[in-house]
Amino acid sequence: MEIVLTWLIGLLCLASLVIYWREWWKTRNRVKLGKVFLAVFASVAILGMAGMETYDRITTNYIVETGECYVVNDQSSKGSSNVTLWFGERAYGFKEIPDVAYGPGQLFSCRATMTKQMQSGIDYELRSLDGELLYSTRSDD
Repeated sequence: MEIVLTWLIGLLCLASLVIYWREWWKTRNRVKLGKVFLAVFASVAILGMAGMETYDRITTNYIVETGECYVVNDQSSKGSSNVTLWFGERAYGFKEIPDVAYGPGQLFSCRATMTKQMQSGIDYELRSLDGELLYSTRSDD
């Protein structure tokens, strides 16, 4: 769902580029030319990210990290909430918050899957150190 919304936003930026270009072509106003450049930048950035993420998902080009980890809640002041899985000094962000007790004092045996280009989290699972599955974002588990 996230990747579809990214593509949609990128295409809307591209549509705004066409609209701003037509307006600038008629009036040759510098402000409208500035809007054209802003729309070009936004379109390239967002469609580039969406393209890399889509390529990684289509080609199943993933990084899989396994080992002991702990989970930290990255709740922002705006109310959005994500979690970060820490594997020693390496950290990876995920959107789904586990429904088990977690925090820096709780060690899990983790398996996390990220795309190679963006290193954005796809799925993760938390197991007890004994190997019992405690939480998984995968729907087939």
